[in-house]
Amino acid sequence: MATHQVVEADVLVKDREGIHLRNAAALVRAAAQFPKADLMISKDGHQVNGKSIMGVLTLVAEHGAQLHLKARGEEADKLIATLVAMFENGTDQ
Repeated sequence: MATHQVVEADVLVKDREGIHLRNAAALVRAAAQFPKADLMISKDGHQVNGKSIMGVLTLVAEHGAQLHLKARGEEADKLIATLVAMFENGTDQ
């Protein structure tokens, strides 16, 4: 059923300075555009709410870090596609 759809992806942090306040805010704003999906982001076994700027910052994701994105809900596919594109293009673009 669509409401229980789960979509996952692995992404690489390409920004030279890693995930910092500006690009964390951009990620959270992008995720907030999909209210019908929940987002979890994990790095090295540490999992956070991807719609929380404080959560995203606590990942301390440096340049070259691999993150696992997991979305659940009706808009999970759109949310993951949007975030994967952001990481491919550099989150501070």
